[in-house]
Amino acid sequence: MNEIEKSSRRSFIGKTLALTSTLALTSLAFKASDRDNTIEEGLFMIGPRKGYTPLIGTLVSMLENMTSQVKQTIRDLTVEELDYQFDENANTIGALILHITSSEKFHQIGTLENRPLNEEELKFWYPARNLSDPSSKTIKGNEIEYYLKIMDAVRKDSLAGLKEKDDTWLLSLDEFVATSEVPINKFWRWFHACEHMSNHNGQIKFLKSRLPLNKKD
Repeated sequence: MNEIEKSSRRSFIGKTLALTSTLALTSLAFKASDRDNTIEEGLFMIGPRKGYTPLIGTLVSMLENMTSQVKQTIRDLTVEELDYQFDENANTIGALILHITSSEKFHQIGTLENRPLNEEELKFWYPARNLSDPSSKTIKGNEIEYYLKIMDAVRKDSLAGLKEKDDTWLLSLDEFVATSEVPINKFWRWFHACEHMSNHNGQIKFLKSRLPLNKKD
């Protein structure tokens, strides 16, 4: 992990730890069963969202904010830039975009459906999920709209599924990945999906800044 990735991850984790210190107060302010209580909504307003229980709504606001940052980074990239590979071991920006999305899909299915990806799902997601596998090099030749459409489709499923759950579910042990030695709850898995996005957004920004002719901001 390079210094830019480390800095991005430290910044995100630091902000998240500060936020989590207020979650208990949020739960006191809003009834867990009340899906209509919200703060003023906006991209830079982290907190409950209408239609979701308080902690899930707060999680949703974080996911939406982080996704907007990723889209801001990638929105103007060409096919050539998305496919540019600095050396034979490097990941392309296009592959990293699908990798980010595959993580959300993995945690979405794991928590909402309590199962691993099935054979059909793995056919599509495996190359992006496992960037060290040679199959990841097949992720190329796609316009930015291709990646954005997939991101939006996965998020749509996430939001629909999370709307059906409550804070008790979010805080509960995730039996799909937890072990007796390492307890893991569903909140952590969704936090990781968001933190993972932040980490790779920093990596994408670094790769973007090093593209030939360095024309990107």
